[in-house]
Amino acid sequence: MVYEASMSGILRIILWLIFISFVIRLIARLATPYVVKKAEETLRNRAAQYNQQNQPPRREGEVTIEKNKAKQKGNGSGDYVDYVEVKD
Repeated sequence: MVYEASMSGILRIILWLIFISFVIRLIARLATPYVVKKAEETLRNRAAQYNQQNQPPRREGEVTIEKNKAKQKGNGSGDYVDYVEVKD
């Protein structure tokens, strides 16, 4: 069986593609605020859980100083820079 493409068939396919893309855009535009709100809520909940797990309970007025051990190198006296003086 051999099928021939007619101009009306091609136009019908183009119109269907335009209609389908319009519907997809409309659904995406309506669904985006809901998806963003849910993602924001999920991230806020995760951040709150993370903060509760990593911070020990403290009494009111108690002050602590925390140092980040990952940034300290060697004995903590600073970065050593080896350089050579260049005279012009």
